[in-house]
Amino acid sequence: MKANMLKDRVSIQLRTTVQTSTGDTVIWTPVETRCACVIPLDVQARAVYQQLHSEVTHKVIFGGSVSLSLSDNRLVWKDKTLVPAGPTQEVDNTTIVVAREV
Repeated sequence: MKANMLKDRVSIQLRTTVQTSTGDTVIWTPVETRCACVIPLDVQARAVYQQLHSEVTHKVIFGGSVSLSLSDNRLVWKDKTLVPAGPTQEVDNTTIVVAREV
């Protein structure tokens, strides 16, 4: 993938659960911000992914290797929060993440 295709800035965040006097509180901590290509999926592409995964609304392509946990990471792009909906795929020195907007 050409570097100029990675024009979006995506923040990778890690979930931490902290015990407080009122119970458990979830805190999202930024781990890193990376360049990526974020592709909102159309209805036809969503239907294809839905047969393989849960609901998917976006595909995010990072340059290089990115390790994400399905339950402990989320992505923030512009004003949208995306959670991984399936395992990451590494193809030709890129990492592809399918995600759903929450």
